[in-house]
Amino acid sequence: MLLEVTDVKKTYRDRQGQAVPALQGVSLGVAKGEFVAISGGSGCGKTTLMNVLGCLDSADAGSYRFEAEDVGSWPERKRAELRNRRIGFVFQSFHLLPFLTVRENIELPFLYSHQAERRSAAKIDELLASVGLEGMAGRYPTELSGGQQQRVAIARALVMGADLILADEPTGNLDAAMAQGVLDVFAELVRQGKTVVLVTHDPAIAARAYRRIQMEKGRIVSDIKERKEALV
Repeated sequence: MLLEVTDVKKTYRDRQGQAVPALQGVSLGVAKGEFVAISGGSGCGKTTLMNVLGCLDSADAGSYRFEAEDVGSWPERKRAELRNRRIGFVFQSFHLLPFLTVRENIELPFLYSHQAERRSAAKIDELLASVGLEGMAGRYPTELSGGQQQRVAIARALVMGADLILADEPTGNLDAAMAQGVLDVFAELVRQGKTVVLVTHDPAIAARAYRRIQMEKGRIVSDIKERKEALV
């Protein structure tokens, strides 16, 4: 098992100071090489769960294990190291800097981690080819379509060698054709051994994964694995 959460709970406070439960005893295991879609309506807890899995937030109760290690007991510095080296994030908004080229945007994680010496032009070119953007390293985000910009964001998520990709509504700003292209990239990454956990409110997007988890009111209400490999 790559990651496992057990009886995880998380509560926030609204502006009036009232407790708002976001996760109410969620238990979930994800194996290496899975393609999982987490679905549910607004406020069901799916993004909160994603934040816990990505070490962007901590649970109030319960446990989180990554490769059998108790992440919840780690100091923030060690959690940040896991987040930076093993987990890649893809969001609805591409978060690309318009004044940087595609190559420079992909290189940003090296700069943030003070590892500029690890940058490799060949590696960047290989990543771009893997997401269908071969030859586009010198372009700027404004010269790309929305689907191409999201592919750049995926390449950036992979550049540090991440095993786990967490994607929060990654197709939310794309039309249907572009969305399917991005999902093709995720499916290919899964075939290469990466693990993808995708959050979406769209059943058509969730259907591309081979395991679908439905959430309601901070709980998992269904967990269906229909096939052994991603639908291509």
